[in-house]
Amino acid sequence: MRLTKRQFKRHKGNSINDVKSRLLTTFSTIALTTSFIVFFAFSLQLVLHENTQIQSHLKSFEDVAIKYYRLDQVQSTKLSQFVTAYYTSQAFSQRLRDHAPYPLNDVSLFRTFSEDGFVVYHVNFEFQGQVIPLYLTINSQAIEFGDENWDTLMVLSMLLMVFLIIVLRFSLKRVFEGLMSPISELSGQFKNAREEEFHVSDHAIDELKNMTKELNQYTKMKERVVKQELMFAKYASHELKTPIAVIMGAAELQSMKEDPQFQTKQRERILKAATEMQQTVEVLLNIVKQENATSRFEERSVTSEELDVSAFERKLAANVSLSTCLTAKTTTNMPPAVLAMILKNLLSNAVRFTQQGCIEVSITTDAIRILDTGVGFSTQTESEHGLGLLIVERLCASYGWSVFIGDNPDHTGCLVELTR
Repeated sequence: MRLTKRQFKRHKGNSINDVKSRLLTTFSTIALTTSFIVFFAFSLQLVLHENTQIQSHLKSFEDVAIKYYRLDQVQSTKLSQFVTAYYTSQAFSQRLRDHAPYPLNDVSLFRTFSEDGFVVYHVNFEFQGQVIPLYLTINSQAIEFGDENWDTLMVLSMLLMVFLIIVLRFSLKRVFEGLMSPISELSGQFKNAREEEFHVSDHAIDELKNMTKELNQYTKMKERVVKQELMFAKYASHELKTPIAVIMGAAELQSMKEDPQFQTKQRERILKAATEMQQTVEVLLNIVKQENATSRFEERSVTSEELDVSAFERKLAANVSLSTCLTAKTTTNMPPAVLAMILKNLLSNAVRFTQQGCIEVSITTDAIRILDTGVGFSTQTESEHGLGLLIVERLCASYGWSVFIGDNPDHTGCLVELTR
């Protein structure tokens, strides 16, 4: 399937390196924009407050100018490098004349932000019974930074912002790589599929370690389920193969002899094998589809006919006895076919691995117990029990029963105990 250009770009930009690049670019843009806004606001605040500072600075020379006039009655004098006092309007420069008159007891600002801007403060004072006007003037940029100062401040500020952005970008990159490197490591392990177990470095975050642990457990569970399904399929084919062979054989024999009694016997064999096959299929389907979930707690009585062990007695070794015990009024939530299959598998294993002694089967409402004096259950016999025990465990789990397999507590042998 062909991808559109937009889809290709979106698909191409989803790697960790692409995400990291976008994150760093976005962060740098945000940091630069934020720094510029802060710097602009700070600079604007300084400019707006400069007028107030200039006015306060100019007013501070009022007493000095009055004292100076009382010592020397001149028309104008320079009080400082930037402040000039005028005691009559005739002494004004042409620039001051152009904007006269000036309001009394007030500060007048002209072209505040231009190079030739100025500020005038007009008050009156008394001297020898006369009212003397006082005009204090100052250049509006006299106490501001000059152009060179502003350029220097701008350059230093921008360099500082760039330095901070580089440092923060580097720090963010290190943090991002610290967080994402374990994910990249896991991604590589997924891709190569050479590791027996997935693993991450020790400095990875705890959530990622937990995820890796769960992933390993899931992988093991998946492998175990696959093996179980293979065993399940093998068991199903084995259980169905025997009745099918019986049906086919009986059908062939029917065509070979016309004796009514012989024909009846073959039909009975076919019906019996078909019934067994039907029961097996129903049980296996219950395991796969969990169809028994709605009826798993429906109780029924267990009859003695369900403990018919005659087929197993014929397979016993010469020195082995088989006994059964069914407690009165025993009930169970397992259908007859399910109980029969469980007993069949457990007894088959017990008969197979017991060469002398006894096999005891006891059934109560809450427990099924099979005890033998055979070779016992070990890692060597586990695989040989394999298919039968797998079916037993699956059936018991479906109906809320637990399975315990261990050694015979009294003699050499095996104990299998199913508990509700």
